Amino acid sequence: MRLIPALVGWVLAAAAATGWAADRPNILWISAEDLSAGTLGCYGGAAHTPRLDGLAAAGLRYDAAFSAAPVCAPSRSAIITGVMPTTLGSLPMRCKATPPPQISGFPKRLREAGYWCTNNSKTDYNLAGSFDAGWNQSNRTAHWRTRPLPDQPFFAVFNLSVTHESGLFGDKPEAVRRALPAEARREGADVTVPPYYPDTPVIRRALAQRLELAAALDIDAGKILDELAADGLADDTIVVFWGDHGEGIPHGKRSLTEHGLRVPMLVQVPEKWRGRARLPGGGEPAGATAELVSLLDLGPTMLALADVARPEWMEGRPFLGAGATARDVVIAARDRMDAPPGFGRSARDARFRYVRTFLPWLDGDDLPDYATGVAITNELRAVRAAGGLPAGAGWFSRTTRPADELYDVVADPDELADLAADPAHRADLERLRHAVRSWMQRTKDTGILPEPILRAEAKKAGSEWAIFHLGDETRAHERYAAILDTAWAVAEGCHDDVFADRLTNDDAAVRWWAVSGTGWAAKRAGGDPAAALVPRLVDTDPAVRIAAATWLLRCGTPTATDDARAALGAEIGSMNPDIRVAALVAIDDLGEITAPLWPTAAALDLGKDEEYSRRTVERIRRRLAGP
Repeated sequence: MRLIPALVGWVLAAAAATGWAADRPNILWISAEDLSAGTLGCYGGAAHTPRLDGLAAAGLRYDAAFSAAPVCAPSRSAIITGVMPTTLGSLPMRCKATPPPQISGFPKRLREAGYWCTNNSKTDYNLAGSFDAGWNQSNRTAHWRTRPLPDQPFFAVFNLSVTHESGLFGDKPEAVRRALPAEARREGADVTVPPYYPDTPVIRRALAQRLELAAALDIDAGKILDELAADGLADDTIVVFWGDHGEGIPHGKRSLTEHGLRVPMLVQVPEKWRGRARLPGGGEPAGATAELVSLLDLGPTMLALADVARPEWMEGRPFLGAGATARDVVIAARDRMDAPPGFGRSARDARFRYVRTFLPWLDGDDLPDYATGVAITNELRAVRAAGGLPAGAGWFSRTTRPADELYDVVADPDELADLAADPAHRADLERLRHAVRSWMQRTKDTGILPEPILRAEAKKAGSEWAIFHLGDETRAHERYAAILDTAWAVAEGCHDDVFADRLTNDDAAVRWWAVSGTGWAAKRAGGDPAAALVPRLVDTDPAVRIAAATWLLRCGTPTATDDARAALGAEIGSMNPDIRVAALVAIDDLGEITAPLWPTAAALDLGKDEEYSRRTVERIRRRLAGP
């Protein structure tokens, strides 16, 4: 019981130090999972969302708000820190990157300023357990009502999960539908099927279910707003509603598209705090704004609204309050979403979205096993197998990817017409391509390090961030530039002679990209990369050995098939889980040519912490079992 007096004593001391009652607003966040902006009624969507529509009518509706990544954990990493997950190495799903000691959650700054900070209740920051998010309370009962003194300012977060992708699994949608009032229910006939999907009854029903999940979300959000009003706090509380990334269906979540990255953001600022907020558009408290905003900016903005200093290491910028500045471009990124690899970056300005793909040999169907719980995933695959996909679904049926994509998202919001090869838009392409590359170089985007190399170097350096940010700055800059230049050349589809000297570079990351570039060039030309890649089967770095074996098998090099398979088989038994999963993913991806390795892979007994290795092994076991 001694904790209570101690806590109250701390609270009283903080109150005296900050003078909180007079000069700090309360802040309420209501967040939604897997929700694209265009779903809500206030954004022109067909969902029945009167409470959120009312919040939009009374406040600001941000029409150009975007997540930093199109999946939850890296997006939330950016939100809680104000630092891009590419900088922290927290972009690959479930990677648990180690943050450097100076970086903590922005709520810690608010807490130190006297705020009562509560989170109800999702965290999922993709960061190691040592990370300090800054919460006074983070659980399913966390609430502003738990603060020790009634006049203590609060920062209260409520994470609503009803719209999560898993809400479409099994009989969950019907359970939600039964609880909705009649006016909130939707039928397949009520939806507009976007041109990037086939128009089938299954697709229509799933889209209608998404609208019903949004209606349920609206009810949940309304309950929180009602509690705020009942407590007499509405006039002293800034309310922010946002979605963590796009819709939990194909072409949305996990995709560098408008549907995957454009999120709802609504901000209501009571009259008392409008002067501090420095609202856009001449200070009008309500209306729509086309100002570009990243969820990366949420933390810095809350600090500005609370009149709390923003740490220099934050990459986000405030869009309200002191120091608010407008963005010209919003950057977003995706890497591995499950076990299979992925590596793309995007730049979005007021009119165009640019996408850079670094692994162009990947096909359009990179959906993980988890996504098969969504009917749209299975329907897309069935319609593709029957040859019935519409032209707009070319993204799903493509066997490779272009290095550059450019879309006029104002004229073409569904991103159907790629303008990257259009001479009329060459300047737009070059401008946004430069924005991506210069940003990667400036922030030292850790995605250019193959993940096994990234994790190994992080263990030595202390964190993923430290790899390029500590030590000799000039050397780190030069090393980064060399790796990025090689990775960029791979995506460009350069000839193998560009990579010849780099195959023996001292840097394992450069060698990995050089192996990939050599293999990709040979695959496109129908060539034989054996002379260049067989020596790399005994490379000193296991990630390079796996890459060399993968490309030799992918190119069908007969003289090296046995040696390449043996190299992959050796890495299955690695004691390093990052190496083991890389080898297993390669074996699974390559198909029948690796069949002699399947029994060994299927026999692996993996720990609970090797989630993606276990999933990959399960797929291999299904292959062995046959149809």
